[in-house]
Amino acid sequence: MKNTNCPANHIRGTGIGENRQDALALARTDISSQIRLSISAASEYSKNQFLSENEELLESKFKSDVKQTTELLNAQDAKLQAAKEAGGKVAVVACMSREDAAKPYLSILLRINDSLSLAIQTELAQNHPRAKREAVRAAESLRMRQIMTVQILQGLGKNEELQNSASYEKMIKDYEEFFSGFRFIWEGDGEQLSQILISKISSRYKIETGTCAQGLKLIPVSSDIFCEYSRFGPQCSYLPALEGRSCTGELYFTLKGQMVRGTGVRDKDDAMRKLFALIPKAPFWNNWFEELDKYGSL
Repeated sequence: MKNTNCPANHIRGTGIGENRQDALALARTDISSQIRLSISAASEYSKNQFLSENEELLESKFKSDVKQTTELLNAQDAKLQAAKEAGGKVAVVACMSREDAAKPYLSILLRINDSLSLAIQTELAQNHPRAKREAVRAAESLRMRQIMTVQILQGLGKNEELQNSASYEKMIKDYEEFFSGFRFIWEGDGEQLSQILISKISSRYKIETGTCAQGLKLIPVSSDIFCEYSRFGPQCSYLPALEGRSCTGELYFTLKGQMVRGTGVRDKDDAMRKLFALIPKAPFWNNWFEELDKYGSL
C-alpha cells in the first residue's frame, strides 16, 4: 500500500481496520489530521488577539476550536483509492482533492466573517458593560476560528486573507478604553449597616466612593432595621436589597436576599450586635457575588 499514490493536488490518507468501512473512516481521519497541521501557526497569533484570557484557558479554547474547525465536513469526498486484506485486517488508501477539501471551509469562512462583523458592530454600539463584554467575547472566539479557517485554506492552496482586521482592532481599543476607567462606586450612607456591606464587597472587589464617571453604582435599596421582642428575646431583622446602576442612573440589576435576623439575650443593642455579626456570613452573598462577578471580572 505504500506504493499507492494519490493524483496530484490530492491529500492521501491511510487506515487499517476490521473491515473496509472502518479502515476508510480511519483514512478520512488521517486526512483530517493533515488539514489540522495547516493551522499550527494560528495558536500564537490568536493569543495576541485576546484581551484577558489566561494562557491555560486560551490553550483549552484553542484546542476545542481546532477540533470543531478541522472536522472533515465533506468526508464523502475522500474517495477510496485502494484496499488490501491481510491477516484479518483491511488496509486502505483514500484520496481527497485539495479543491474538495477547501469547499466547506470557504463556506464556513463567509459565515464567520459575517458573524464577526455583527459582533464587532454590536460591541461598538453598546454601552451596557455586560452586553459589551458578551459581544467582545463572541468576537474573540470568531476571530480565532477565522484565523484557523484562513490558515486551513492557505494550507490547501487558497489565497485567502483575514478580513475585519482594522475594525477588529478598533473594537479591542474601544473595549479597553471603556473599561480602563470602569469602577465600582458605593452610594450608601455612613451608617454602620452601610459600612458592613461595603466592607464585605470590598473584600472581593476594588470599590470607591464619590462621583461616578464610568462604572457601576452600588446602592443599598434600604438600610432600615426592624427590631421587636419575640418569644425568643429581642430580635432585629434586615431585608437585604442592592441596586446596580450605570453612572447615568440606568438600572442594571436589583439584588435581594432572605431576611437576616439577630436575636439578643439582654436587649435591643445585643440583638443589633448579633445581626451585624450575621450579615457578612449570610447566604445571600453567594448570589450577590455571582452577579457582581459579571461586572467585577471585566
